[in-house]
Amino acid sequence: MPTKIEWTEETWNPFVGCSKVSEGCRNCYAVRQAARCESFGISAYQGTTRNNGSLNWSGRINRGSDATWLKPMKLSPSMIFVNSMSDFWHPAAPDEWRKEALWIMQQTPEHTYQILTKRPENIAPMMSSVKPLAIPDNVWLGVTVEDAKAKKRIDILRRVPARIRFLSIEPLLESVGNLDLRGIHWVIIGGESGIGARPMQSDWVREIRDQCVAQKVHMFFKQFGKAANNPVQPPDSRGKGGSLLDGRYWKQYPK
Repeated sequence: MPTKIEWTEETWNPFVGCSKVSEGCRNCYAVRQAARCESFGISAYQGTTRNNGSLNWSGRINRGSDATWLKPMKLSPSMIFVNSMSDFWHPAAPDEWRKEALWIMQQTPEHTYQILTKRPENIAPMMSSVKPLAIPDNVWLGVTVEDAKAKKRIDILRRVPARIRFLSIEPLLESVGNLDLRGIHWVIIGGESGIGARPMQSDWVREIRDQCVAQKVHMFFKQFGKAANNPVQPPDSRGKGGSLLDGRYWKQYPK
């Protein structure tokens, strides 16, 4: 089934499970989905979450089903978000799984794959472990930048050889200040939504938008997250809380 994530078309989870590493993980939507999948008896999710009074990841990473691994082979040309239910560069996932997944991406050049991480420091050492494979040209690499502290991930990403590099500034939790977007081709922005969603100010979005325009970087403003964040009341219907910013939708993609 197509995903509800607006900036992609499909999701592919060759392995699932994760652990939290920063403030952007606090209200993780994926752990709630994983817990539901676990309660439904889906084998790949068994043991990936725990709930000792507070739902969280267990840190266990499980391999997806054979059918899941073959999913890209059965799709028409699509934009595919890889590991929406994990982190492709999680240290608990075996290098052999990454190697196998990268090989599949290489063998399906009709697709565009989007890999997003909060662990960019793992990319270079993990890629050295899967040689002679390299990042295929149809793979976009991204990092999450939820606050100013997380901007250090951008410098790490910039050093990774990839045809397209992108930032997911979602959930946007504060003003991120000045952004050096050299070597970055795309910026996604979004306010937090769902249970416990934290507020986002429209000026934080404008600050990023102005820098994207000045540095000629494509921008995709996904959502305000919740209606209270949107200065336009009632908010428009595109994205949670709307996504109309100063009379314009920003739904750009890199070429």
